[in-house]
Amino acid sequence: MKKILSPITLLVLLFVSGCATKAIKPLGPPKWERLEAIRNNESLDASELLAKSYMDALESEKKGRLEKACDGFVKLAGSPEFPPKEAALVHTLGTCDFSKDELKKLWKKENLPTYLKEQYYKRSLDLAIKHKLTEFEALFSMQLLPFQKSQADKLKLIKRALAIYETKKEMDKVYQTKKKLLEISPSITDDINAQNIFTVARDFESKRNFEKARSLYLKMIKEKYPLAEKVKAYNAYRMSYKVQRDLKTFLEKTAEMEDFLKKEMEANPKDLKVEEAWADSFIALTRAIWTDHQNDKAKKMIDQFIKTKKGNDNQKSLAELVCGSILIEAKENKKALSHFEKALNFKTTDQNQLENIQWAIVWNHYLLNHTDKVSKFSEQFIKKSSNPNFISKLQFWSAKAFMRAHKKEEAKTLFTKLVDNDNFGYYGILASSELDLPLTPLTSKNKNSHLTGNLDFDWLVILGESDLAQKILKDIEGDYKTVNQREKLMPLYAKTKWYQGGMRQIYNFKPNARNHLTEKFIDVIYPQAYKEIVGHNALKYSIPEELIWSIIRQESAFVANERSWADAFGLMQLIPEKAEEFSKKYKIKYSDYNDLYNPETNIEMGAALLSELKEKYKGKFAQSVAAYNASEDVIHVWEKERFKGNYLEFIEMIPYEETRNYIKLVFRNFITYKRLSNSESFKLDKDFFAKPFAD
Repeated sequence: MKKILSPITLLVLLFVSGCATKAIKPLGPPKWERLEAIRNNESLDASELLAKSYMDALESEKKGRLEKACDGFVKLAGSPEFPPKEAALVHTLGTCDFSKDELKKLWKKENLPTYLKEQYYKRSLDLAIKHKLTEFEALFSMQLLPFQKSQADKLKLIKRALAIYETKKEMDKVYQTKKKLLEISPSITDDINAQNIFTVARDFESKRNFEKARSLYLKMIKEKYPLAEKVKAYNAYRMSYKVQRDLKTFLEKTAEMEDFLKKEMEANPKDLKVEEAWADSFIALTRAIWTDHQNDKAKKMIDQFIKTKKGNDNQKSLAELVCGSILIEAKENKKALSHFEKALNFKTTDQNQLENIQWAIVWNHYLLNHTDKVSKFSEQFIKKSSNPNFISKLQFWSAKAFMRAHKKEEAKTLFTKLVDNDNFGYYGILASSELDLPLTPLTSKNKNSHLTGNLDFDWLVILGESDLAQKILKDIEGDYKTVNQREKLMPLYAKTKWYQGGMRQIYNFKPNARNHLTEKFIDVIYPQAYKEIVGHNALKYSIPEELIWSIIRQESAFVANERSWADAFGLMQLIPEKAEEFSKKYKIKYSDYNDLYNPETNIEMGAALLSELKEKYKGKFAQSVAAYNASEDVIHVWEKERFKGNYLEFIEMIPYEETRNYIKLVFRNFITYKRLSNSESFKLDKDFFAKPFAD
């Protein structure tokens, strides 16, 4: 490539010296509605000409026409009228042919806006490596470090810097870098002591070195550590087997923990903390045994615990709840109800647990066909609740009880209320079906062209620089406090592709406003991101696009580098064991779990998994989605033990709360995405869960 020395030298001098001939007022951004005219170069004013120049330079960079891109960015970076001129400067680092001297002068500039630093450090590091400027290579490696999400990326950077400092024998920097390396990766230490042992063990586990992690957890358990530390280590120790999908050993180690704490309690009979630690472990063991389908054993154990009268009120009420739930499975509903009523008598401070107890009472009366009591207790609990999801569940099943009792008007009143108040929720959607109401198509009604007043941000959004604009939005979001301010903020989440922020923000509005705002900002709350990748894999694996988006939304909220406590990774939260299997089976490129942060890899594997589940369960939605969340083995047992021909009742009786809620939320997402992709109204088939879902 030909060197463009004169403009670059001028640019370097301009930014290093900060000089200008006279103050020139920066221009405001073009209007949203002028974007098409800008692209077509139709009668542009001064700000629109700048926008057109930037867009052309971006397009040239994308197509590899670097000399042309460089020329455009250099001119923009030197334009005092162009507010994000420093963004153009950063682009010159990837498009212009700088000399070593020019780079050194340019790198003297240190006051870049925060939102540009990651891109600036990354491009500068590439250039430092290219020109073998090792001093700057180490510098930019360390400066880029805080912006990395994965430990693997952080380690790659810090080890590069450390190697350079060691070669140059810069011992102060070697010391500081090693210190930072220990913060990032505690497991590399040669000095494992009482202060760092748990952190080191957790780091080994995060690297999936389970054997080493467990050896350290056991050291804490067996040696002289405070009981609280031992409990923490034991919980991590047993859960590591669950993370590794070794449920048999997980159960064994959960039993070992209970036995260990029982002996501690017997040795310290007056220590309430020890007693509560044991109570937690005993209930955890009981639930694990129940989950393993050993219902009789679990029932005997929880009865035994209740008789001891040990534990605090939360633990006692939970024990009664578990006992009643086991009895429901045994169809001993009257006995179950007695335990749920006892659970309600304790002063439960855990709100989620309290709602589970209240629901158990209502659900048990439903199963016993006590229509009046379903209505009575639902109304009673609704008055005490501020949780709209819980209220919707109570209203829906009250309506279903009325329908079963042929009280159609009472049922219609509740279903109508649900449609009005919860039309994007699981129960609101089902209520539409019960009332035979059509679901209308959805399109974003957001025409808001709100400008923030932050010139860099407003310009970058117009220019399509969503990654940079997103960084600014994360900084300024907290300044939007009132309802009106937050509503003006909503379109910006979609424009910057920060969908997680928008999904979270919707819950800062009052419940009665969320339906309206969800529909208005549907492209924020239900984004169709990664459209090309999703579309390609939907076609390849015969899976609806809407289902892929539904899973991504629920699993990661469209955050590509998400990692869960259970060691699931990326957009569709795949586990490494499944990734290794699918890599061979479908010839998908995969080296280790870090590849699951790649959207192309992750979405293809997720689509392949959904395709297999769809085939295995003959297109049944609830089973396919449940199996995506839980193991396929338990789905078979649940169907055998709990399915009595009614899918809605079956979903409510799934014992895993996480899976039960997961089916409902993915269904909600799926129907909403169907409304987005359909141009005409449609009715939800009342037998939706009984029939195969369409490709």
